[in-house]
Amino acid sequence: MGVSLNGKKRKGLSLSSQILIGLILGVATGLFFGDKAGALAIIGRGYVGLLQMTILPYMVVSLIAGIGSLSYDKAGNLAVTGGLVLVGSWVLAFLIVFLMPLAFPSTEGGSFYSPSLVKAAEVDFIDLYIPVNPFSALARTVVPAAAVFSVAVGIALIGVDNKKNLLDVLDAISKTLTRVAMMVVRVAPFGIFAIAANAAGTMSLEEIGRLQTYILSFVVAVLILTFLVLPGLVAVLTPFTYRDVIRASRAALITGFVTGNLFIVLPMLIESAKELFAERNMASEDTDSYVEVLVPASFNFPNIGKLLTLLFILFAGWYTGKSIGVGEYPAFSTMGLFTLFGGVDLALPFLLDQMRIPSDLYQLYVVTGVVNGWFATLLAVMNLFAFTLVATCAATGSVQLNWLRLGRFAAVSVAVFGVAILGTRIGLSALVGDEDVARRTLMQSAVTNPVEAEVYKELPEDFEPADIGRSRRLAQILERGTLRVGYNPDNLPFSFFNDSGELVGFDVELMHGLARDLGVTLEFIPWTYSTLYNQMNRGEFDIAIGGLEFNLERRAYLAFSTPYMTITAGLVVPDHQRGEFTTWTDIDQNKIVRLGITGGSRARLAKAELPNTDIVRIDSYLPFFEDNPQGLDAIIISAEAGSAMTILYPEYAVAIPEPHFSTPMGLMMAKGDQDFISLVSDFLELKNVDPAIDQLYDKWILGKDKTQKKRRWSIGRDVLGWID
Repeated sequence: MGVSLNGKKRKGLSLSSQILIGLILGVATGLFFGDKAGALAIIGRGYVGLLQMTILPYMVVSLIAGIGSLSYDKAGNLAVTGGLVLVGSWVLAFLIVFLMPLAFPSTEGGSFYSPSLVKAAEVDFIDLYIPVNPFSALARTVVPAAAVFSVAVGIALIGVDNKKNLLDVLDAISKTLTRVAMMVVRVAPFGIFAIAANAAGTMSLEEIGRLQTYILSFVVAVLILTFLVLPGLVAVLTPFTYRDVIRASRAALITGFVTGNLFIVLPMLIESAKELFAERNMASEDTDSYVEVLVPASFNFPNIGKLLTLLFILFAGWYTGKSIGVGEYPAFSTMGLFTLFGGVDLALPFLLDQMRIPSDLYQLYVVTGVVNGWFATLLAVMNLFAFTLVATCAATGSVQLNWLRLGRFAAVSVAVFGVAILGTRIGLSALVGDEDVARRTLMQSAVTNPVEAEVYKELPEDFEPADIGRSRRLAQILERGTLRVGYNPDNLPFSFFNDSGELVGFDVELMHGLARDLGVTLEFIPWTYSTLYNQMNRGEFDIAIGGLEFNLERRAYLAFSTPYMTITAGLVVPDHQRGEFTTWTDIDQNKIVRLGITGGSRARLAKAELPNTDIVRIDSYLPFFEDNPQGLDAIIISAEAGSAMTILYPEYAVAIPEPHFSTPMGLMMAKGDQDFISLVSDFLELKNVDPAIDQLYDKWILGKDKTQKKRRWSIGRDVLGWID
């Protein structure tokens, strides 16, 4: 018993039907067993690995043999026709990218800090595209470099005499690799079952929030392009019917969709295209050669599935209130196209930065994960298949251009897109509303496993400071059973009040951990930057928190613990001015700039580094965001804290001028309390060894709280109660 790649029934169920059954059963299994279905992930990874096993050598052999079997005239003809079809597909993709934001409802929001703000995306284009060592490129799966090498060898082979024997060998190798790939494809239903079960059992929609806007808009565009526009264009321009295209590509579409991997379906697309030409009695040596060249060659160019991911940049602009203007579309299109040659992971952070949108929003794109990959690959599969059919027909003179049919098709497509955009906008307006996930995440977070604590917003009149006999500080803490902590209520995300009126934050939760380890309760005493030193030396609190940067001037007056975090110097500026604060040198040379900064020592250090800049000492960041009474152009603040502030005030953005400056952050104590200072430093070192500090960083700085994540809902546990 066997099955063909296009799903034709030879005996029993077709391959595409088996794959579809595996997909449905996998989703059902995941929904029933929930996160326990994650155990099947290893089977899914193994299946994908087997599929990938022969793909790269198959691509190399197919390109060399396919190009080498052509004449120079045919190769030139294919390059011209294929190039025109490729450019046409790019134009179509950008048209859809620029139309889909019409489906976005009106709202705004902010985002947490991301290390990508200070880590520029880098790629070695020479290594990516120039096969200095072809064998190394093959071993490291550098697909573009391997493709360039194969194309170069294929072009050279065109002019070689007596090449038939070599072509026969390459053809035999190609058929052998295809047979191996088909052996693996026969177990596709089982592999796809495992992949689908794992995804359905472990994915959670709780963190998606307003990403629904991007995901739904993206999915709508993908479905219309995949099942209407692209196969419809093939039907209008070639002898193939719409039904032919869908039927022939069905198995590849399902496999690509479930695995999220375009690379592994290349052999399936090649064989399906060949079979389709054969069914129409259009097959020839030329069509086979063109198909074998076009599929692997076009794989290395940005496809419509990749280009459609640029919709995320427009979504990110909508999300943060930094919409990209129509006048910026040409530059955006050019940059997007060329950066996508280096991959989505390079292109999106780069474009976010170039469009003056915080590149940390890329982590929102990552949240789309499997869903985005599934649909992008689905569209990419149809794009490659349609491109191959149209380009091959154009190269062989089989294109049938009927302007009346083309006009009717265009009118239907425009109408469908218009209805889809309007319906999506109405649906998203009702579904998304005004929810700000980042603000909710920040302002509804609470301290995990807190100890008993008394929080003072003002120092009570009967408050008794500790004995300033500093050598007794640790003994006093243990004797009274209370650790007194000085805090600043405006230092997000280190110490602040959440929407429930609770004192929370990175440093606050850290102090709950210290008190718990000491077996004492907590008292929180407020401080300001102008009174911090005096309050500490009067004994009002034992330790001060609030994102305090370590510097030598502070160290001269007070003691610091071992650093437990490194922060990066940045600025918070109005959104529209973010591009004006690119380097510290440029800022200092612009003598009209007025920067605010907290703390006297920090202000003096800033003035020393920026002698031509008007540095204004402030005691709180909040006035800058509310009415800016001092007329500040920006505030100097850590990028970590600044990002949290922009969540509450999304009309502002974080800028990190070059060069980047990092500063250690620690807890502040009175000098001379060596026993207490050593104990706090030991505590921090222990927390750096276990995952405690990393968990606090994820929760309060990055906005990810794994400790409070709910178990995945499942039918077996939450409905039937059959699973623990």
